[in-house]
Amino acid sequence: MDQLDLFAEETEVPATFAARPKPTRTPAAPPAPRPAAQLAIPPTAAPASAPARPAPAPRPVVVADTEPGGLFADPRPELPSIQAPTPARRSIAPLLIGNPRDAGQRLGEAVAETWHASNWGGYRMDIPVSIVGGLALFPIKGHTETAARIISTSSDYQLLQGYREIYAHTWSHRPDLGARMAPLMGWLTEDGVEEKAYAVRRVTETALRYGILQLTGNPDPYYRSDTDVMSWTITSLRSLGAKQGLGEYHTPPELCDMMARMVCTEPPEKGQRFHEPAGGTGGMFRSLAQHLREMQADPADYVWALNELEPIAAAGAAVNAIVWGLGPNVVIACGDTLAEGDLYEQAVRERKALFEERDEIVGRLAVAEAAQQAMALADRLIGAHPR
Repeated sequence: MDQLDLFAEETEVPATFAARPKPTRTPAAPPAPRPAAQLAIPPTAAPASAPARPAPAPRPVVVADTEPGGLFADPRPELPSIQAPTPARRSIAPLLIGNPRDAGQRLGEAVAETWHASNWGGYRMDIPVSIVGGLALFPIKGHTETAARIISTSSDYQLLQGYREIYAHTWSHRPDLGARMAPLMGWLTEDGVEEKAYAVRRVTETALRYGILQLTGNPDPYYRSDTDVMSWTITSLRSLGAKQGLGEYHTPPELCDMMARMVCTEPPEKGQRFHEPAGGTGGMFRSLAQHLREMQADPADYVWALNELEPIAAAGAAVNAIVWGLGPNVVIACGDTLAEGDLYEQAVRERKALFEERDEIVGRLAVAEAAQQAMALADRLIGAHPR
C-alpha cells in the first residue's frame, strides 16, 4: 500500500515535554494518626518516605524479534509478534508536541476525523478507541521513533495481529483490567476483520503522527500521565446526541487538578481508598495521582475504585490505569451507580475470580508445554537407544 499523503512529509522529531523538571514539594511533618481506611485489597508495602526519583535513563525498545521474547519479553507463554516485512515503508515522524494536554486533544480530534473519513466510519467507535488504547499500552522503554518504524512497516496481517498481542499481553498480566477492556477487543476476533485493515492503518498512522508514543511512552509514569488520550479520543468520536444522552463530557484537566489540590492537602495514609462513582476514563484519578507524586507519595500505595456506566469509557479507564501507573490496587466497575448503588464489593469479587481464572489457564498451558517437552525428550531417548 502506498504511503498516504497525510504522512508524506517528514518532520524533525523535537525534544519532548518529558525533559522538563518534575515539580516537587517538600514533605510536611507527619500528620496525626487517623483511623485505618477501609480496604478490600491489601496495599503494597513501601518506605515511609520516598526520596525524589532521578530521571530514568533511556532503555532500548523491546519490539518485534529484535530482542528475545518478542514484543514484551515476558516469561509467560509466548504470544505472536509483529515482524517487520521485507519491503519497508517510510517511518512516520510525529508532529510538534508542545503542551501535552493540547496535544492529547489534537490527537483525539485527528483520530476521529481520520476514522469518519474512512469507509469504516460511523457508529463503530470501538475500533479507533481500541487502536489508541493499544498504542498507549505498547510497552515503550525509550526511543519511540524505533517503535513507530516497526509498527508503520508491518503488513496488514502483522498490524492486526500486533493489536491482538497487545491486549492478550495486558490480560495475562492484569486480567482484571484486561477483562474490563473487552469492549475494545471484540472487533479483533470478528469475521472479515481483514477488510478493516485499511481504516485501521489510517487511524494507526494518524495516532503515531500526532504523538501517541511520545504522550504515553515515557518510562516514568509521571510524564505518561500528562494527558488523558482515551478521554479526548472517546469524546471526539461520540456524537453530540450520544454525549447528551449519556451525560458524558470531558472534564477540563485544570478543574481536576484544582479539585485534587483542594481535597488532598497532605499525603494520605498508605492504603487509603479513593472512590469515584462516575469516573469516566479516570480524569480525576490522573490529577490526584500526579498530585501525590508531587508530594513524594507513590500512587501504588493506595486503592483506586472507579465506577462508570458506559462500557467503552470504563475500558478507557482500564487502559489509563496501566498507562498512568496507578499500581496493583485498581478496581473498575461498570454499572449504574444510581440504580445499583456502590459496586465496589462486587467488582472486588469479580477481580479475585479473574485472577484465579488467569492463573488456572496459565497453569494448564505450563502443564501442556511440560508434557510436550517430556514427550520430545522421550522420542529423542528412544531414537538414541532403539530396541
